[in-house]
Amino acid sequence: MISIWLCPDNKDKLYLQHIINHLSDIHNSVPFLPHCTLLSGVKLNRSELAKILDKFIDNFGPIIVKSKRISYSNIFWKTVYIELADRKNLISLQKNIFKQIKSDKKYKFEPHISLIYKMMPEYIKKEIIDSLSLQNSFKMNKVVAVKTDQNIVDWEIIVERELYA
Repeated sequence: MISIWLCPDNKDKLYLQHIINHLSDIHNSVPFLPHCTLLSGVKLNRSELAKILDKFIDNFGPIIVKSKRISYSNIFWKTVYIELADRKNLISLQKNIFKQIKSDKKYKFEPHISLIYKMMPEYIKKEIIDSLSLQNSFKMNKVVAVKTDQNIVDWEIIVERELYA
């Protein structure tokens, strides 16, 4: 299974990675790279994905995403997360990638950046949220195709492209 992510520039990646690593240490969970999932369930090979991303990214430069709030859910992949504002260019990027991939799979795009993946009681998720004070925006400048499965430690980047413009 392949997921397409929008990832932060190096400065914001370090900032978010510090938070993710800290939460993972405290709550004994597996850390992961900070990202906003644009699409998942993609079934293309590396060369097909590279061609699509190479063709596609010429039209897009870095995107500034704004935080709406920190939230939590009972969905493992959205345990505690930063809910992102629906920015026009972010929605446009996701729709264009979805069209290029030509997926027949339904995908509801809910822009967010997860901070921890772990099943935990609601009160702990609330404590995490209360303990966090985050910057208001993040510069996202990479589109990445990642081989994902249920085991987070096995995730592997297979294609990575920077957004210039």
